[in-house]
Amino acid sequence: MIFRSHTTAAGPVSDRRRLRYGSNVPAQTLSVRQLAEELKVNPKTIRAWMRRQNWRHPVEVGSAWVLTAEQVELVRQHFSGGYQMSSIRPSASAGSDDLAAVSVGQLLERYAGILAELRLRGLVRTNNAPIGDLAEHCAAIVYDGLLAPNSEKSYDLVAGDGRKVQVKVRVIRSETSPSAVFSPIRSFGFDVGLFLLIDGDRGGVLSARELTANEVRIVGRHRAHSNGVVVRVGQVRSAATPGIELTDAFRGAWEELIQQVR
Repeated sequence: MIFRSHTTAAGPVSDRRRLRYGSNVPAQTLSVRQLAEELKVNPKTIRAWMRRQNWRHPVEVGSAWVLTAEQVELVRQHFSGGYQMSSIRPSASAGSDDLAAVSVGQLLERYAGILAELRLRGLVRTNNAPIGDLAEHCAAIVYDGLLAPNSEKSYDLVAGDGRKVQVKVRVIRSETSPSAVFSPIRSFGFDVGLFLLIDGDRGGVLSARELTANEVRIVGRHRAHSNGVVVRVGQVRSAATPGIELTDAFRGAWEELIQQVR
């Protein structure tokens, strides 16, 4: 997946962080959780604040934080009330040629236009990529989790509470039938499945529902030709479907994700 690589056109992420923030010597003896215990703050709150400071590249979402000594001190100052820092960066116009300054949301708008043109020319057939990768990064924010290795087929990330999460995403439009299905699930080595619907017409999250592995088996239908269990779009949007509604949480995380720049 392109977002899981830790090397970019600007060089390795660690090298760029060193150039941008000074010393890159990690505070190896202090994790975010330990820092949260020291400050009596929810670790998820600290991670959310650090993401807003643009202390690391978006490709690192879902990986463990490695903090420099300077960053640890800034966290302490902020959560003790002694530090203020603006995370606002100048935004580029949607048509800017400087892709490094263009937000994720603006990049997706361009990508959607390119996909639409390629589809009209008969060169592509789907609208999903790179939505799958973005959905997993969005889930990593909501679940405060770490992405699984690419080689893992049963789940996509491990939540902060230890649960294994399988992420399924589908881009839908006004004409999409409720009977349309997510990609099949062939392995049930996960604790919960997260089903995410993205608005293909206007962008943003339409619906997000969490189901346990057993609930997926109950509401899903086995398809012999794909040798997997599928869940329908209409089921995810229905209040009658079991599970936990997480739409608001995923809308917030999606907005945070698409506003990021390099």
